[in-house]
Amino acid sequence: MHQRFRSSLTMVFSLAIGVSVLGTHAVAQNDSANQNIATESPTFRVPKTGEQERVARLDNDMPGKATPARPKHPLDRAVSIAETALGKMRRDVSDYTAILVKRQRVNGVLSDPTYMGTKIRCPRRSESGVEAPFSIYMRFMKPKKVAGREVIWVDGKDDGKAWVHEGAGAPLLRLKTFHLDPKSPLMMRGQREPIYEAGLENLIIKLIEKAERDRAAGLCEVNYTEGATINKRSCSVIELIHADQREPYEFYKAQVFIDDELGLPIRFAAYDWPTASGEAPELIEEYTYVNIRVNVGLTDTDFDPRNPKYQFKGLPN
Repeated sequence: MHQRFRSSLTMVFSLAIGVSVLGTHAVAQNDSANQNIATESPTFRVPKTGEQERVARLDNDMPGKATPARPKHPLDRAVSIAETALGKMRRDVSDYTAILVKRQRVNGVLSDPTYMGTKIRCPRRSESGVEAPFSIYMRFMKPKKVAGREVIWVDGKDDGKAWVHEGAGAPLLRLKTFHLDPKSPLMMRGQREPIYEAGLENLIIKLIEKAERDRAAGLCEVNYTEGATINKRSCSVIELIHADQREPYEFYKAQVFIDDELGLPIRFAAYDWPTASGEAPELIEEYTYVNIRVNVGLTDTDFDPRNPKYQFKGLPN
């Protein structure tokens, strides 16, 4: 959905979910994007080397030895996993709510974790032919300096602009609603990607495209690990390492967490190349979604700034 895929794997599979199981029945809607849910940091565990299945780096053939049949690229399995996840997403998920926890390094500065309640409606066509546009609602929960901010963007509506209001800061700002281009300086302040890049389906598509690009670029190391957990949910991890800092690679290491029960990505983190030998790589960005509810039956009202549950002020008639 939406062919706006600008970044590399660095936005891909950014999800860590404390989720309900994907089912055929809808989950009762409880507006989790606005609940005062505890916002403690998500907890992660990855098994140490020796507990995991490792797919070794594809090294050049040793001189003086018979050349063996060249193995498949280690990213083949990652692409296959992503394609399976995309099929499941499009088949089983029409909408979802969640709490997004993210950190991003912008202009060399790593932000504090930001917590946002989200509602996302996937672009789908019903059996009757009615099309639901890709729709996003976000409510910032913390840190305090952004708490209360709300953002709505709906594909194909309002000249492509987003509705935004502040919940903190100057009182006059809190009384006004802004209508902004998603790529405007105000909307992009402290952000690596515009709002329309959000969502599971975008992330999965992006993984496929960028993994295919990296696969064509040459050798890399890919580790597949079982037995990881996120908030006590069982996960598998795909770890991609680019030892060489060159085009088209955009990170040194990236980790994708796949929820074993859902078969969907649940967390993404990307790291820069170490600045010196022996130093740990610096985090570029990480994204974690918790408390996901799928197929809750979101409607146009959930993406309307006039929804009485929201705090948008001073809207035009």
